[in-house]
Amino acid sequence: MSCDEQATPRILEEDSEADELFPKLWRNATDDNTLSLYGFRRYRTTHLLNLRLLEHEIDKLDHQLFQAGLRLGPLPATGQRLGLEYGKQDPTLGTEVAVSKTIMLQLRELVKQYDDALLAFNQIMLMDTYALADNDWQSSLRTDFNPYETYKTRLVRIDLPRRGQPKDPFRHNLRRFLRGIWFFKRNRKVKQDQEWRGDGTATAKLESDLKKSYQNTNDLAEYITRSLVGLLAGPFLVVPLVVLSKQSSDDAHLITVSVCIVVFSLVVSLLTRASNQEIMAASAAYAAVLVVFVGGNLGA
Repeated sequence: MSCDEQATPRILEEDSEADELFPKLWRNATDDNTLSLYGFRRYRTTHLLNLRLLEHEIDKLDHQLFQAGLRLGPLPATGQRLGLEYGKQDPTLGTEVAVSKTIMLQLRELVKQYDDALLAFNQIMLMDTYALADNDWQSSLRTDFNPYETYKTRLVRIDLPRRGQPKDPFRHNLRRFLRGIWFFKRNRKVKQDQEWRGDGTATAKLESDLKKSYQNTNDLAEYITRSLVGLLAGPFLVVPLVVLSKQSSDDAHLITVSVCIVVFSLVVSLLTRASNQEIMAASAAYAAVLVVFVGGNLGA
């Protein structure tokens, strides 16, 4: 059999796969929903594996270069910053270690790939994510995933700006909670699909529901967090003012203000990722409000 005859079935198979794949990709590329339109797989584990492989290859060259350097003889007194005088020579490499131009070119290419991969992965991890299970229609296309895998698989939103600050722990945990609820609902829907498999009408209705079913847990968590912070900020100001207005002694005022400031600082530090300076500034502003109120009452 000639090479052309062997290649023909493969080409036909690739064309058939492209014909089946194109309608799904076209739907994703033209969908009105932002999750389908701008969501792409993050491949975090694959990126990390690629970085580890590059790191392993560079490590072998790095070991060879250091061994070549150690065999050059004693270092001058001003060259001890790296502690190379304590370095151990590898006897398996012999008395001389050659550093050829091929090794230098290979090292240069590997370091460039490693640096580019590190920077790219850092930028990817700063992007907002959502779970594949948030988009029922999109996850229904992945027949190779079970419901739990769709819940754990993360996609990045390329239409949103990168996060400038670390993750807010309260928002992060709330997103995980909402995704868990959505996973439970989808898992139940999949079980219903398996029960309805013999009824074509019911199956068609389920597929129609999947196409319309989206759950943007990021936006929902943002709305809930903002609402809770607003509801929490009010009592932090109103309750101390009410308590202070009912107190007459200076000692009671001092204890109330001190307790409120400490509790406020703890809440800000635990529920947010504010920096040390931001926590200090927020606590000082909160203390100033209480002190002004106490001073006004004392003056009156």
